[in-house]
Amino acid sequence: MASIIRAVCEENLIVSTPLPSPFLRKKYLGQLSGSKQPSIWTSSSLDPYVNLSIEEYLFRKVEVDRPILLIYRNRKSVIIGRNQNPWQESNLEELERQGISLVRRRSGGGTVYHDEGNTNYSIMLPRDQFERRTNARLVANAVQEMSIDRVNVTDRYDVCVGDRKVSGSAFRITAKRAYHHGTMLISSNLAQLKGALRPTPNMNIVDSKAVGSVRSPVTSLVDSVTNDINHHSFVQHLCRAFSKHYYPCLDHPINPQIIDEHELKKNDFVRAGYEELKSWDWIFGQTPQFTRVFEIQRDDQTGLIPVQVTYKNGAIIEIKIDDHLLQTDSSIQQKISSRFSLGDRIDF
Repeated sequence: MASIIRAVCEENLIVSTPLPSPFLRKKYLGQLSGSKQPSIWTSSSLDPYVNLSIEEYLFRKVEVDRPILLIYRNRKSVIIGRNQNPWQESNLEELERQGISLVRRRSGGGTVYHDEGNTNYSIMLPRDQFERRTNARLVANAVQEMSIDRVNVTDRYDVCVGDRKVSGSAFRITAKRAYHHGTMLISSNLAQLKGALRPTPNMNIVDSKAVGSVRSPVTSLVDSVTNDINHHSFVQHLCRAFSKHYYPCLDHPINPQIIDEHELKKNDFVRAGYEELKSWDWIFGQTPQFTRVFEIQRDDQTGLIPVQVTYKNGAIIEIKIDDHLLQTDSSIQQKISSRFSLGDRIDF
């Protein structure tokens, strides 16, 4: 891994000294959290579960006493917000067919599609320095510096080119720290994005406590300009905008340092976070309460009887049917019992 450079700005004096590696050694973490080092990290991994675990590590285990920027890309994946329903936000059958990972992140907000044509950024700050519009404007400035016109920031802190979104954001705020993370559509497969971000068919959800996504028309940066734009050029401009805003005393932009995936997987915290993010209990079991309606055929073939099944944490907590209907068809209760049981996990 490339050596880390500590830059300390005191009365316009820049002192640079190398720091030891690897990044995740406890000895180094103590030096990192105690220094005023400007930090920009980029991950070598394309695994969404790994990258979100890196983000959680930086947020939870490294003292955020100065702005930190993390940049990464993921393989094909759909990332839902912490309080969302995966069946309402994505077509799970389509995801399985195309080999697209489903990931529930730890922050709120809506659902997004990731692939290698999409670059992700996470700006971490002390709580008292955190301001949503400032960071959204910082990202917008990076896009403008790539000779792209009509860049603007919406009231939802989306970055748009004209009236189409190129970057959406989500946030996480704790007592002492906060982060603003988002996506940048550079050359993503927009057709696959639209296909993945549709509800799973035939779910018949009639009530849900989950937070729904706000859909917006999107575009990618490559469709907005004639000159070449790619992940590396965006990273260069984002690092420059981040350095200029948060470290104006530096006489040059901060270069990103690579976080090695293999070193990360040796870390207990990152490994535990990775396993949690991949687990059924997190992806589906964290789903807020919702109710589906099923229809069961009468024995006499004269019609269908609706059954309401309520799920919490991905498992059945209540089964409801009109008492009058039970009296008119004695076999219905048996059919319901054979198909649904309290505590059963949702079958999709």
